Amino acid sequence: MADDEPRPGRAVSPPTPLTGPTGRLPTAPTVVSRPRHRLSGVDLPEFDALAEPLRQKSAASEAEFGFALIEGHTATADEIATAERRMAVILPQKYKTFMMRHGGGAFGFIELFPITASPERYGNELCTVNDHEFPDRDFVAVAPVGTGDHWGFPVTNGRCHDEVWFRFHDAGDDELVAPDFLHFVAIHGLRP
Repeated sequence: MADDEPRPGRAVSPPTPLTGPTGRLPTAPTVVSRPRHRLSGVDLPEFDALAEPLRQKSAASEAEFGFALIEGHTATADEIATAERRMAVILPQKYKTFMMRHGGGAFGFIELFPITASPERYGNELCTVNDHEFPDRDFVAVAPVGTGDHWGFPVTNGRCHDEVWFRFHDAGDDELVAPDFLHFVAIHGLRP
């Protein structure tokens, strides 16, 4: 009898979407995912519903302690267009929509580089970080990991991919993290 087959008298946990039918974690995942999210991406109404508890906690935290869990440095369409021209890339639509609606800075458990017309106000804003870290524009970093690594979009022919990838600063191959930006923020910014 194989180790993963049920034995008489042994309780067997039902499979979950994360573990699959064997009850074990996959050995070589290509996309990091939580069971509640589709691998096909997250649309804006779904994301807003997932983010609502964080928005409520952020408002309560700011009222009680003066500290928001969502900083909300939103960008205008003109600021985003200026950033795209400056970096010579086309950013993904879901990312642009998020930045206009929710903005950069802290968003739950992640920090997102804001897009701003005044880079001198923010040391780590989108264009400044990418001018310094990725001047060849084969990658656009949108969030620091905290280890010198970044999350962001690979770029092909001046167009950012929709998928979010983990870019190592010193070695290794990039790793696919999420099929789109909203999915990325849902799994990394809205951790349960």
